[in-house]
Amino acid sequence: MKFIKYLLVLTVMFNASNLFALPTTDIAIFDLKKLFSKDKEKPAKVFHLTYRDGYDNQPKFSKDGKTIYFTRGITVDDKSQTDVMAYNFESKQLTNISNSNDSSEYSPTPYQDGYLTIIGVADSNGKQYLNRLSIENGVQKTFTTAIEPIGYHAWLNDKEAAVFVLGDVMTLQVLHTEANRKPMVLAENIGRAFHRVAENNVSYSVEEDGRHRIYLLDGNHESHDTGIVLPEGVQDYVWLNDKEVIFGEDSKLYRINNKSISEIADLAEFGVKGISRLALDKSDGSLALVYSR
Repeated sequence: MKFIKYLLVLTVMFNASNLFALPTTDIAIFDLKKLFSKDKEKPAKVFHLTYRDGYDNQPKFSKDGKTIYFTRGITVDDKSQTDVMAYNFESKQLTNISNSNDSSEYSPTPYQDGYLTIIGVADSNGKQYLNRLSIENGVQKTFTTAIEPIGYHAWLNDKEAAVFVLGDVMTLQVLHTEANRKPMVLAENIGRAFHRVAENNVSYSVEEDGRHRIYLLDGNHESHDTGIVLPEGVQDYVWLNDKEVIFGEDSKLYRINNKSISEIADLAEFGVKGISRLALDKSDGSLALVYSR
C-alpha cells in the first residue's frame, strides 16, 4: 500500500514568464482506508511526495497506480517554467517527463498507453493548447489549434475531451481531436476540477450562488445534475464512489453526497492545511492531495 476557496483561474497563472505568481504547494499521499478506520493501533501515515519551496501541484495517478504524475515549477537557464514530473512507487524514482526548455506544461492526465495529455504553453506566443505528450521521450503534439486558451481537461473518450476554456467567463467545451473547429459552449462559470468517471462520462462543476454544483457530462454532450453541492469556497473534489465525492477544507477531509456531508479526518497533525486538489487511486485507496504549508 502506498502512503501516500474557490480560486479564480487567471491566464497569468499559466504564462511561463509569470510563474512567480504560482503558489507554494506540496503533495501528500495517504492510505484512505486508514483515514476511514481511525484505528489507533494502525494509525494513518503520510508520504510527503514533495516538501520544498515551490509549486508542486495537479497530481494524477497512472491507470495501474504504479506512477503518479504532477506539475512542478522549476528554473531552466535562469528562466521559470513548469514541467511534468513522474514518480514511480516501486523504484522510488522521480523523472522529468516533459523536460522542455521553450514551453511550460500543466495538468498531466493519463491518456493512451505511453502517453499523457497536458496543457502546453508556448513561450513564443503564450498560447495554451491541449497536447499529447510521450512519456518515453517528451515529444509533444497539439491536437488542434482551433480552441484556446485551455486550462484543464478530462477525456470523455479517445477522441473527445471536455475542456475548461479561459475567458471573461470560464466555459465548458468539447474538443474533438479530429476536427479543427471551435466547439459549442456547453456551460459557463465552471470550476477547474474535471474528472473522468467512466467512458463517455466526465464530471465538472458550475458556480451557482457562490457554491459549486457538480454535473455529469455524457457522450451526447448532455449534462446531468448530481445534486451534490460543495461548500462555499470549495471547488476541488475527487470521486469516492458513484454517489459520493471527497473534498478538503483547510486541514479537514470530508465526504459528501446529494443528501449528507460527514468528516473523514483532520490532517493538521501531519502539517497539512489549505487542501485543494485531490486524486484517488481506487485500486489500493491511495489519496493524493495538494496542500499549502
